[in-house]
Parts: sequence; C-alpha cells; structure tokens
Amino acid sequence: MPTPHADFEALLERVRASGLPFVLHEHAPARTMADAESLTFDTARIVKTIAFATRDGRLVLAALRGTLRVDHARLARLCGVERKDLAPLSAHSVLERIGVAPGGVSPLHGQGHGLVDGEVLIFVDEDVLAIAPTAYCGAGRLDRTLELAPLDLLNLSGGRTGNFSR
Repeated sequence: MPTPHADFEALLERVRASGLPFVLHEHAPARTMADAESLTFDTARIVKTIAFATRDGRLVLAALRGTLRVDHARLARLCGVERKDLAPLSAHSVLERIGVAPGGVSPLHGQGHGLVDGEVLIFVDEDVLAIAPTAYCGAGRLDRTLELAPLDLLNLSGGRTGNFSR
C-alpha cells in the first residue's frame, strides 16, 4: 500500500535527480492564493497549477502566476479543442486523477506521477518565465512548496509555453 505522500516523494526524487537547484519549503497547509497570503512567499512569484479535462478525456495541467486567471478560450485553443470541450476538474476529480489535493498540484505531476489514465497536456503560461529570480509551485502536498527557477520548472515539467492568462 502506498504511503499517503508517495506522490510527493516521487516528485521530490525526480527534482533531486535533475541536479537543478531548488528549495523545498515546509509551512502550514495552504490550498488557495488567499491561504498563501498568510505565508512568507512573495505572492507575485507563486505559480498555481489548475487541472482541466478535455471532452475526449485528456488531462490538462495549466501553470500560471497565482495572481492571474486562466483564459479558458485561449487554453482550449492551445489544447486543440473548442472552449466547450475544456472544463476544470472538480476537487474530487483532481484527487482521483492526479492523486493530490487541489492546491498541491504541480506542473511536474504530468510526468508520470501516479496519473491514472489518458494523455496529459502541460502548459506553462509565458508570464511565468518572467518571474525572477525563482518561482514557488505546488509539490504534491498542501504543506510543502517547491522553489526553483521558472525555466527549470518548465523544462522539468516537459510542458509547452503558451499565452493563456488574463
């Protein structure tokens, strides 16, 4: 039986194995940007990852600056679908399909970390690459945050960039 944080451990091991510099922060659980405001992080450097599904069952992980919102029509175009064929996952579906609670999702989850089914599309908003010097993102647990360079986050995620924030 897997441990409660097996996905977190696998993700962290992958980051360690990359040899890239990073910092893992421990803190009180934070699920939303409002929760994050009580932490010591510069909120302008937080990258949130929102999970979506296409009508044909593909999982979409959209990473963007935490202070911005997803432009659903632009994200749908990046996925090659109509806007009506892209929907955010419910909290239950995030847990079921990715294995972590909403708020703990990382763009790094698209690289085989216990994903249950289907193809995964990973997009990192172009604006994320302008965050300096480092960005903070989910790590699979609500009480842990990963800090690393935005370009390293993009490369480790295997994702593509696109302009889908507003």
